[in-house]
Amino acid sequence: MSKKLNIRKKSKAEIFLSPEESDELQMIVDRIAVQTPEGESFELYLQSLRNALASRPHLAMMLVDKLSRNPNATGFRTFRMLEGAIEASPYRRHLKQAAYRFAQRGFAPGPDVAAAPEKVVLIQGEARRASAHFFLVPGTLWLVSILVPEGGPAPYSLVTAFLEDDYASFNVRVTESNQKQYREYLQKISGYSAGLKPLEIPVWHGARLFSEMADMWTGQGRRAEIEQGRDLLKRYQEPGKKPYAYELFPEMEDPRRHLEEIIVPELFEGMDLSWLRFSREELGPTHEKLNQLDSPLLVVPREVQLERSHSLIRGVADTLCSGKKRFIVMRFFEEQAMALKLCSDEKRAVWAWTIAQHLAGDSPAGENPAVYQLISYSLKYYWPDDFKTQHTQSPLQQERRTDSGIILP
Repeated sequence: MSKKLNIRKKSKAEIFLSPEESDELQMIVDRIAVQTPEGESFELYLQSLRNALASRPHLAMMLVDKLSRNPNATGFRTFRMLEGAIEASPYRRHLKQAAYRFAQRGFAPGPDVAAAPEKVVLIQGEARRASAHFFLVPGTLWLVSILVPEGGPAPYSLVTAFLEDDYASFNVRVTESNQKQYREYLQKISGYSAGLKPLEIPVWHGARLFSEMADMWTGQGRRAEIEQGRDLLKRYQEPGKKPYAYELFPEMEDPRRHLEEIIVPELFEGMDLSWLRFSREELGPTHEKLNQLDSPLLVVPREVQLERSHSLIRGVADTLCSGKKRFIVMRFFEEQAMALKLCSDEKRAVWAWTIAQHLAGDSPAGENPAVYQLISYSLKYYWPDDFKTQHTQSPLQQERRTDSGIILP
């Protein structure tokens, strides 16, 4: 049943919401309730919310009305962000009533509500604020660009960072910049990204990725630029805070229940899996055991042989995907989930998040379909001539068989 905003006096414009809009409204209210008023991610969320509700002033007004009935700092910031979209609608009287409720609790710039949007815009335009963007570029891991208003005579310093060459090269560059140059830079890098636009992320998350890449880096050299980048980003670090993906997705209580829903080949499409490849040395014993399974001295039914191959791969996954490796695989899929979510690829985003959440717990890695396929992918990478793909089967049931008949999932 539709909900109606109850305005008692001289209210000419009544507001009705459909059941779907009512559910959407409650989700927005719940999201706002857990935000930090001065948090950078909240600022990004408000900008996104303003864009989403720009053409839906009735929903924006219902949100403001609901927030004004239990005023707090996050509700007032939301009100200030949305009032410009509402003021030009038939709901100006309702807007003034909401402003009055906020004012009663001390949340108001004064009675001149109409002047507020212009003031906010002017302040934002004059203030120099940091920003960060994330790219997925083939051959690199986590290309991050962070524009900060520190570091030199120019208006801004631009820090760019990415890993390549199998973690051996950590490319960091710090240059002087301004807003115009930064926009041109983002447009240029977009031409190299994997079909994705520049993804705006909180600056604290960009600073986190910089530190994580520095920790993953296995090479030498160019430490001066790395330290310069660290110094510029130090003030934006928020130690102990979880990655940005945890603000975009709810944590899963039992991700194991959802593993069977994932179509791994579809999830992996377009992903650079080279960063998750297991080493030839690690997989050497597994390759030998797979060959032994096809020994002519051991005659077993095909189904038994296949199950033994499955069990071997699962066991290897439990052993090899542990410690630091498990953390890297988990973080890879957390960032993939974030990127897919920001690109509105909801289905694959949830799949990637499920993979990451499963690895964040203590369940065996061998039951994770992504890790299982990464083992198979690595084996095929090092010994490509040993395997032939059976094209007659579905992607989830594909087997690879050696020239001598070994069956490998």
